[in-house]
Amino acid sequence: MSENNRHTAVVKPKRGISAVWLLPIIALGIALWLLYKDITSAGLEITVSFENGSGISAGKTPVIYQGINVGKVSRLNLDDDLSGVTATIELDTQITPLIKKNTEFWLVKPQISLSGVSGLDTLVAGNYISFKPGDGKEADRFTALPEPPPFANNAPGLKLILEAEQLGSISIGAPVLFQQIDVGDVEGYQLSENGVEINLRLDPQYTHLVNESSRFWNHSGVKIEAGLQGINLNAGSMASIIAGGIAFDTPNKQAEKTKDGRRFTLYANQALARGSQYIDIHFYKPDGVKAGTKVRMEGIEVGEVESVSFTEDDPTRGADAKVRITAPNQRYLNGETQFWLVTPEVSASGISGLDTLIGGPYIAMKVNGQKGEPLVAYTALNKPPQSRIQAPGLRLRLHAEELHSAREGTKIYFRKIPVGQVETVELTRKGVELEIFIHQRYQHLVHRESQFWNASGISISGGLSGLDIQAESLSSIVAGGIAFHTPETKTPQAAWEGLKYTLYPNYQSTYAEEGEDISIRFDTGNSVNKGTELKYQGIKVGEVSAVELSSDMAGVVVRAHLVPSATALAKEGSQFWVVKPQLGLVGTSNLETLVTGSYISVRPGSGMPKDYFTGLNKPPAMKQPKDGLNLVLSADQRGSIKEGVKVFYRDIPVGEVFAYELSADAKKTLIHINIQPRFAGLVRSNSEFWNSSGVAVKFGLFSGTTIRSKSLESLLEGGIAFATPNEDSMGGIAAQGSQFKLHGSVEPEWLQWSPSIHIPSTEDTENRR
Repeated sequence: MSENNRHTAVVKPKRGISAVWLLPIIALGIALWLLYKDITSAGLEITVSFENGSGISAGKTPVIYQGINVGKVSRLNLDDDLSGVTATIELDTQITPLIKKNTEFWLVKPQISLSGVSGLDTLVAGNYISFKPGDGKEADRFTALPEPPPFANNAPGLKLILEAEQLGSISIGAPVLFQQIDVGDVEGYQLSENGVEINLRLDPQYTHLVNESSRFWNHSGVKIEAGLQGINLNAGSMASIIAGGIAFDTPNKQAEKTKDGRRFTLYANQALARGSQYIDIHFYKPDGVKAGTKVRMEGIEVGEVESVSFTEDDPTRGADAKVRITAPNQRYLNGETQFWLVTPEVSASGISGLDTLIGGPYIAMKVNGQKGEPLVAYTALNKPPQSRIQAPGLRLRLHAEELHSAREGTKIYFRKIPVGQVETVELTRKGVELEIFIHQRYQHLVHRESQFWNASGISISGGLSGLDIQAESLSSIVAGGIAFHTPETKTPQAAWEGLKYTLYPNYQSTYAEEGEDISIRFDTGNSVNKGTELKYQGIKVGEVSAVELSSDMAGVVVRAHLVPSATALAKEGSQFWVVKPQLGLVGTSNLETLVTGSYISVRPGSGMPKDYFTGLNKPPAMKQPKDGLNLVLSADQRGSIKEGVKVFYRDIPVGEVFAYELSADAKKTLIHINIQPRFAGLVRSNSEFWNSSGVAVKFGLFSGTTIRSKSLESLLEGGIAFATPNEDSMGGIAAQGSQFKLHGSVEPEWLQWSPSIHIPSTEDTENRR
């Protein structure tokens, strides 16, 4: 190869980066990328202080937000002062915007209580740290809360705050009820300046149920009301019974919707939630009034006593009760509203307030149904107010000297059927005024001539012959009653509104105005009192209305009223005397008065009408009977013979003694007897009479002892017997006024006489008159 052919190599410098540097450059890029990646994925590191480290583990305890793991505890160190622990937490950078100054952290642990179980997931996964985002500047140091803050649950829904004086039995997790349906729950509570704040959350699908008119109340536990009317049990769900609960209603569906964080008042019960009126009631006699005493209107509970305190701290001035009238009953309050205390009352006039024996006293409330402004304070009545029946009918007035057992509400009876009742009772200067109401359907039974009387209790009269018991219905016996009747008149006139009547003390007194008043003077008032009966022929013909001293103070004047049928007794010649029991060796009489009491007997006169009489100190002599055979017996001594002593024939009474007297020469006693017409033929001219009173005893050494006595009646009362010889020696029929000797004893042969004498029948005897 020539040198000319030799080409000289031209060295040209190569431009650009050598491939040798490519690898380091790539390595540098990778390093930068890794650095960037490390920086961007390192996350946010914060520290949270806890009271203790129980349940927190470094490298394990996660941080969970909305159920997603967003970090974990990287370190756990004791504080410098050893008062707690500080956890260093690495958080995902994604949640950096949530970590601000007011962000709240707390440790979630499992909790088991009556209200339920929370944090159950931590039993498997272990405790974890949760947080509630806050606002403010960026921060990396926090202090954990000892328990979850209000609304820590970030679940969706309407969150409200209820303000209450006290928490009661409400706990976290307690249900929120609407129409007994669980629509939310209590998420927390905390103390506030005025009581307690309760946080609750309503599930999203129920948020429309709450608006600005909603009212919340405590619906915890079981409410039991018992009384004579029955038992009322009021309870919410089982969960609310155990854990407490809150209920609400929304009366105005069109009210403005509410927003998160709205504050409502939590009332103690539903009645309070619906609105109540507080009033003060003053009681002069607060017996039985205490906190919890019910207020009733027409038997329905409308309120309750909240508290009771002495008026001005002076027990002698009574007590003031703070009473809550529940809605909507407070609308009935006005200036005319009346209150009184109802307590059990058992008396002879009736039983009232029986239900209070079980339920205790209560306060009755009466309203007039008119609108008006309620008073702040009321004064309770000492007794129930007088009431008027709000129904059509007839109102009458009764006047009485005494009230007896009648009172407001006492029934008015007609033929033992209640037709009305007493509305009012007023004390007047002259007695008592009663206003009565007769129902419209019965008012035609009342006439101007009607008579009203007190029909209360039981009236008992009678004697040895029997008892007469008069009573109205059982209810009138127990609770009192007033009855009326209308005497038969030719032209009865219907009663009109406000007509006034006299209320008589009993049925018999209703005829008082138709009888006649008389006065009788006696030397003494023994055995005579107001109410002593006047009798004729054993029948009551009047009654003593008053016993007064005579003007000369030497006796008494008895005022008496004769019934209409006995006014004929008030005539000149009538004789009055007091009949009372007599017990003695000479005989007994008027034993029936031991039971019935003494009475005034009367023998009618035949003169002119008269109203003032002089009473006899003893019964008048019996008059000679017009019928029968009147005879005169002559005896040495009267013995036990007296007026009324029976005359016996074969131990059968056939006549009686009607008078006795001394003979004109005073040597004998003349005893006047009357033989009944039917038996007049038994007495013949040869008949023998002897005194059969007492017991005859004969004693002899050789004859022995003989005891003779007649009937027990003659033994006690005395008696006269007679016998008539046999047919051949009886003699003729005794003439009227014949005189016989009254022997002191009977001869044995007289007792052997047995004549056959015809005795006419009663009818024949009556026909002969």
